[in-house]
Amino acid sequence: MSGHGVVLMFPDLQAVRAVLFGDPTASATSGAGAVALGRLVLDQQRQQVSWAGRVLPLTRLERDVLAALASPPLRVWTYQQLYEQVWGADYLDDASAVRSTVKRLRAKLREANATVAVESARGVGYSLVDASSHGRY
Repeated sequence: MSGHGVVLMFPDLQAVRAVLFGDPTASATSGAGAVALGRLVLDQQRQQVSWAGRVLPLTRLERDVLAALASPPLRVWTYQQLYEQVWGADYLDDASAVRSTVKRLRAKLREANATVAVESARGVGYSLVDASSHGRY
């Protein structure tokens, strides 16, 4: 034995499951490459989000929520779907963690003067919209 081995590092348990078991519910953030919606760029390799070339100071949770909302096809994500996708745990019918994270994410998008916004689907969840035209992508 040479005493050498391979070390794999993952951002979360969901990414581990995706690699080991081919988990189809794996987060969009565990893939390679970047997703661009207009001037919004989500770079999964660098674990960063930028608006018009300026990197946004997002937490991992904020970045993962945004990545889920921006993943194709764009749609309304229920509180349960977002919680299970981002937190990687069973949803216990308490949307407070999702709401809190979305509130902080919205503030940071507004601060950056982004024309994308997280829109509420009352009593259901959230979707990503083009705020400049007040419509969906």
